[in-house]
Amino acid sequence: MTNPVDVQQNLDHCLRHIKGASEAMADDMYDAAMRLGAAEMMLASASYAVHKHAAQLTQAQSGT
Repeated sequence: MTNPVDVQQNLDHCLRHIKGASEAMADDMYDAAMRLGAAEMMLASASYAVHKHAAQLTQAQSGT
């Protein structure tokens, strides 16, 4: 995940997992939990990428 497009794709994929989990919730709690766990990992990855990118921009702007 190196650019905003990658982050957006990751977030879109995460939202699909969350939607799938909500649909599966009534029928299969295990599947719902697995989908939510996958979404959680994707959100953590996207969050890390956004923070890393912001830090790089800050460094570039400050000239260090």
